[in-house]
Amino acid sequence: MDTLFPISCVSCQKEGIWLCDSCLDKIETLSSQVCPYCEKNTTERGEVCPTCKNIFLGKNKTLPLDGLISSTSYNVGNISRLVHLFKYNFVSNIHIPLGKILIAAILKNNLPIPDLIVPVPLHPRRLRWRGFNQAELLANYVSQNLTPGFAIPACPNLLIRKRYTVPQMKIKNYAERKTNIANAFSLNYLKHPNHSGAHSKIRVVFEGKTILLIDDICTTGSTLFECGKILKLAGAKKVLATVIARQEAEKKK
Repeated sequence: MDTLFPISCVSCQKEGIWLCDSCLDKIETLSSQVCPYCEKNTTERGEVCPTCKNIFLGKNKTLPLDGLISSTSYNVGNISRLVHLFKYNFVSNIHIPLGKILIAAILKNNLPIPDLIVPVPLHPRRLRWRGFNQAELLANYVSQNLTPGFAIPACPNLLIRKRYTVPQMKIKNYAERKTNIANAFSLNYLKHPNHSGAHSKIRVVFEGKTILLIDDICTTGSTLFECGKILKLAGAKKVLATVIARQEAEKKK
């Protein structure tokens, strides 16, 4: 297979690896983060700025996300090509260099060590097409390597995508993205089919916990907000999110 489809570093063309250590070291991890909602105000660790927090509290709403870390820039270091190979050329082992980038950003931004790590789920139809959930591979890598010698529990099956949606990348408008992903996620109570108290059992998993939500790319944040909303309803104390990079989207109206 390597003869027919040779592997080479996307940056320097070194053979046998998709991203060599030298090129990986050159990818800058971001330390300056912005509020995940307004995307304007610079905040420590990508936390919600006071203005946006007051807006949510004024409407008696719970913040879906308490912070969002973007690891690097989408248009540098061939990140966009790596992500494309990962998701659409089905090169699953690219999760290793991308996972290293996630960990570097988490440490650089002094993100609190989470109690649990949750990947953004795929709908079963898309999972069958791709063969793997790219967010789950990233979450598992971070779970095993963020704190060497002590794995952080990953929960890949308790949050599910219950509704098949048009891929967010195909929708450029912010409002349409938000509508497309609304109510697409839920807790997977079927994991406890023989227990009438499945709701309370799953709630105990998240109750009072700090959750790290992981996905590959974020544009408007709609997907992460929807997942965060479900996790907060399940009792999570704090939901933080980490992505490889953010893409530009049509400006919010």
